[in-house]
Amino acid sequence: MRETLLTPVTDANLALQALKDGNKRFVEGKPSVKDDVADRKATAGGQKPYAIILTCADSRCSPEIYFDQRIGEIFVLRNAGNFATDVELGSMEFATLVLGAPLVVVVGHAGCGAVDNALKNTPGLPPALAGVLDNIKPGIAGSADLRTATDANAKKVVETVKANKAIKDQGIKVVAAYYDFETGVVSFLD
Repeated sequence: MRETLLTPVTDANLALQALKDGNKRFVEGKPSVKDDVADRKATAGGQKPYAIILTCADSRCSPEIYFDQRIGEIFVLRNAGNFATDVELGSMEFATLVLGAPLVVVVGHAGCGAVDNALKNTPGLPPALAGVLDNIKPGIAGSADLRTATDANAKKVVETVKANKAIKDQGIKVVAAYYDFETGVVSFLD
């Protein structure tokens, strides 16, 4: 896709296609050949990621793996339920303004416990965990099932990211996606 890991990618559509191609390799069990030692050395002094991925903290949701990416190619933000607060938005501002990433992808996933508990309005949770669910609930109101709620949550987060002045002013492309653990497929929702 680019000459070196430090060659900037400024076209969001090319960045999105690189993620789709990487997911295809992952699904087919044909990952790209990587040289982690060389990549680590090449990026030791800087980074030029071409995409920002906001996804769940679930241990099975590793975008570097399911998008088959090398060190330094994607800027990853994770939390339970893949929502965006000022912390995540500030990190995205840094990755776009300073590092030049032209794309943000918000990835929900199959069986998300945070979304499921927000949907069920699970009582008696510790305060910090209840606060996590409070960030998710507005985006899933009216959802009938977990898949619908997961997609609605990702789409609501996309709206939040798009409303951020720095992201909007730069014309950053922001899309929602859904990761299926069983198949390995990332489906883009936009």
